[in-house]
Amino acid sequence: MATGTVVIDPGHGGSVEIGDSSANNAVSASGVLEKNITLRMAFLVRDALRELAALGGHTLQIHLTREIDKNLGLCDRAKVAKTKSANIFLSIHCNGFNKIARGTETLIRPAASNPKHAADKGLAQRIQKAAFNALKSHDVKAKNRGVKDQKLGVLNRGCLGAKPRGCMIELEFIDVPDVDVLLNVGANSPQVRSDVAKAIAGAIIDDLNANA
Repeated sequence: MATGTVVIDPGHGGSVEIGDSSANNAVSASGVLEKNITLRMAFLVRDALRELAALGGHTLQIHLTREIDKNLGLCDRAKVAKTKSANIFLSIHCNGFNKIARGTETLIRPAASNPKHAADKGLAQRIQKAAFNALKSHDVKAKNRGVKDQKLGVLNRGCLGAKPRGCMIELEFIDVPDVDVLLNVGANSPQVRSDVAKAIAGAIIDDLNANA
């Protein structure tokens, strides 16, 4: 049975940039804002974790860095995990580029500035595989962009602290019309979102067990 504290960070929020955190970046083909997608997904992951905890007898403390349309600085987001003595910190974002590029990727802080690089990579690989497989089950065009190193402020160890394993998932390129249908406006989109959230929650449980 898994035991631990999980902090989920819905990317962006509010209407102004705060502490290098923009209010919003990507916008879906139908106009859905990334900040709203990330918050919705964070709630779904939290609910899925609670359900798994109840079914499996896991003891979890689950916190969100925000529960409303509000922005927090990148360091302040990470500090929630430090304050809560979290085992896992997951930041949720979406990509947008040229309305053609596709794929899901999970990012971790590079080894040069991250003494927990190996542990972070293990977490990221579990979350990446789970989320991609859930998306692939609904869309054969889903693309696995893998786990990558990137120097992200929200994963800065000075803010995050030494304990949490941390990563950021970029859930697809929402400016692509097919992705917008898949995640936001299609008749099956609620089921897709639910399946992705449950997959991510399962990966978090697996990581807690692996690091017990």
